Amino acid sequence: MERIENYFNHTLSEAERAEFETELKANPALAQEVAFWLQARAAAQAEARARRKEELTQLGQQLQQKGRRSLYYALSAAASVVLCLGISWYVWLRKSVVESDYNQAWASTYIEKNLSTLDGLKLGNAETDSLQWGIRSYNEGDLQKAKAIFEALLQRDSTNAEAEKNAGLVSLRLKEYDQAIEHFHRLGTRTDLVSNPGKFYEAIALLMKNEPLTQKSAQNLLKEVKRHKLEGWKDVE
Repeated sequence: MERIENYFNHTLSEAERAEFETELKANPALAQEVAFWLQARAAAQAEARARRKEELTQLGQQLQQKGRRSLYYALSAAASVVLCLGISWYVWLRKSVVESDYNQAWASTYIEKNLSTLDGLKLGNAETDSLQWGIRSYNEGDLQKAKAIFEALLQRDSTNAEAEKNAGLVSLRLKEYDQAIEHFHRLGTRTDLVSNPGKFYEAIALLMKNEPLTQKSAQNLLKEVKRHKLEGWKDVE
């Protein structure tokens, strides 16, 4: 971050600037750091301007009662407060972004490692045959076909837990996170199942959606999964 700041403050030598610009073109991670730094700086500057304007307005109303010396000290104090708030905001934002990116990466790795294929069913009836068809389509990578099969099964029987779970998983693989969350949430509320990964999978989908509120909800669900030793609790870090 110091190197980025020096670049934009024009304190690097010509050779260092050229080297930085060359690396910036070839290094996506550095480009992401630069984008984040610029965004954070712009936000901090905007917040500082807004707060300083508010402070100056309040101070202007008191100008008739206070001398120039008091105004000078008040402005200095206001500037210090704005600076501290800007720095605190930047540190908090940086920490939040890094944490949410890490959580999303963990969820993505889990999906790739554990949910790329589904296990088949051993029973042989019309319903399980349809499930097997959907599972086979899922494992072959035909996710849209698998989704249509699982959704059709749910239309016929909304209590079909296996179809509900698989419909959520295929939505998750298709990055249709809102639909995945709905399926897993319904599954997670059921109390009639011997094994129920609904809450754990819902947390995975929330992490993949990667929004501030969904990140918080995901963490609460993972704590619940671990506390009650629900399915998936051993995978919770």
